[in-house]
Amino acid sequence: MNVRKGLFVAAWTLAMTVMAPSVLQGVETMDKMWGASTPKTQATDTSRGSHFRRGHYGLFMHWGLYSQLAGQWKGKTYYGIGEWIMNPAMAGIPVADYTEIAKTFNPDQFNAKAIVQMAKDAGMTYVIITSKHHEGFAMFKSAHPFNIVDASPFARDPMKELAAACREAGLGFGFYYSHNQDWTAPGGAGGPKTNPDGSPATFGQYFREKCYPQVKEICTQYGPLEVVWFDTPGDMPKEHVVELHNLVRATQPKALLGSRIGYGLGDYETLGDMEVPAEKVGGLWESCDTSNDSWAYAWYDTNWKEPREILKRLVATVARGGNYLLNVGPDGKGAIPGQCQKFMKEAGCWIKANPGVITGAGPSPWNHAMPWGDVTMQGDKTLHLVVFDPPRDGIIYLPGLTTRVKSATWISGAGTSSSRNLDPSGAIMPEVFGSGYRLKLPAEAAVGLASVIRVELAGKPEVDTILALHPNLPNTLLAHFAEATGAEKKKVSWMEKFGEWKHANQISHWAQDGRARWTVNVLEPGAYKVSLKYRGKGRAIWKIITDEGAVIQNQQAATSQYQAYPMGVFEIRKAGARKIDVALVDGDRDDSSLESMVMTRVQ
Repeated sequence: MNVRKGLFVAAWTLAMTVMAPSVLQGVETMDKMWGASTPKTQATDTSRGSHFRRGHYGLFMHWGLYSQLAGQWKGKTYYGIGEWIMNPAMAGIPVADYTEIAKTFNPDQFNAKAIVQMAKDAGMTYVIITSKHHEGFAMFKSAHPFNIVDASPFARDPMKELAAACREAGLGFGFYYSHNQDWTAPGGAGGPKTNPDGSPATFGQYFREKCYPQVKEICTQYGPLEVVWFDTPGDMPKEHVVELHNLVRATQPKALLGSRIGYGLGDYETLGDMEVPAEKVGGLWESCDTSNDSWAYAWYDTNWKEPREILKRLVATVARGGNYLLNVGPDGKGAIPGQCQKFMKEAGCWIKANPGVITGAGPSPWNHAMPWGDVTMQGDKTLHLVVFDPPRDGIIYLPGLTTRVKSATWISGAGTSSSRNLDPSGAIMPEVFGSGYRLKLPAEAAVGLASVIRVELAGKPEVDTILALHPNLPNTLLAHFAEATGAEKKKVSWMEKFGEWKHANQISHWAQDGRARWTVNVLEPGAYKVSLKYRGKGRAIWKIITDEGAVIQNQQAATSQYQAYPMGVFEIRKAGARKIDVALVDGDRDDSSLESMVMTRVQ
């Protein structure tokens, strides 16, 4: 896939040192590498990208010559995102050697209809596939000879087959295309700097001879497209990006353009790889994620997201107002690993059993997740409470909801439902609690991947979105929601394996009087156990203090990874809005980085 922010990572630095000067300039200002993250104008034509807008859930596929290598080159395994194996950051495969792989690439197990059926079974409504990744190999019939039809024994156009299968099944279809990076084409970013005859290669030459013609091919030979998904524009000349934008608009007027086309010319925003935001994001956007760790197939990568994890990330994305694009990597024979398919299908069964939670749904009025799960909406008066972690006492709190609740319906994970109205004899009887409501779940609700409660409101939801301390579950207060004074709050991104991105918000660079402050709605007073999750060096002494004067101060170790450390217990005497501060008393003031505070009421 692509490589996001955080180029302090040594592997990325190594990759950039061998790339073309245009990409090297992109290293200096990472926003250039990815283009403007937020489109200058959002798509207003609602007929454009209809499957994208309504379905909220799509299938991403990374497939190319790298799939045959499966993370190995000359007997050595390279751990990280498999589609980057050619790059010097991984195996550093010479262009001449890499192009030879096409001669044995024969994915004879590829079955477009089976893949589309898998996507439908998973609850997805559109498919996007790599027509050409950074390696430069076209997975479609192209005038440029380095393509799957002309350069491989497969000699078929799988993109035509997949496009036809999507249309037949009623799914949207779209293409990914790497427009800036091309590691095998002379002049492409990261590619050879000379032509075969020894003359200098230029980016303009690559753009005219390969990039623009191929984008025209994918936009004119495969029927209506849902999305055209460009990637890593870097400092690609704006005039070229504008040409591609105009080409797509002229040939595919109903297709959406992702923000990674560059220069703010997309219709919607693509967040960082593998990123699900903590708070509602405005406008039209998506999160692209992997079903394991790598985007492309890698022989060793069986770290599949289980059905519950798929659903948690999908629901969280929709609840924050976005689309979830989940990737699979077919292997060198064109087959998708069975365990991956099984988990995606199980999640899809839950989606079909709980209609309206994903398809056509809107974001949560709370703008953030709850300790017990998350919320999506249908229309402007129906809430779907998705309960992943039911509390032991079965009580679900809806803090700050002032709109009258008309009815509540529990829907089991298996899809059967039991209506519990406000009739006193009902098993679910919402009651006003503080400034919101609370619901008592039936005992049988704690089954399956997640339970759903449908709540009908008397009008549009009016909600105080302040974070609440729920008395019956651990409450994770992310640094994202804190106010930092005399300290730096920022988003950080890093790679675990090469290309496996993680994201967090942290507070660091503490002044002597620096603090992080959370304002929370305490639903019930009592004793609360507190832990801090942070990273740093050596040992750190932290102080936690409430606006009632309760104090915890303790010293714990620190490591290079975020870890949670218990700090102590204090009493919160009064319910309602409270302020809780965290300060670094002693320790490395620059490196001590606070990611969250967890507060759990002692039962």
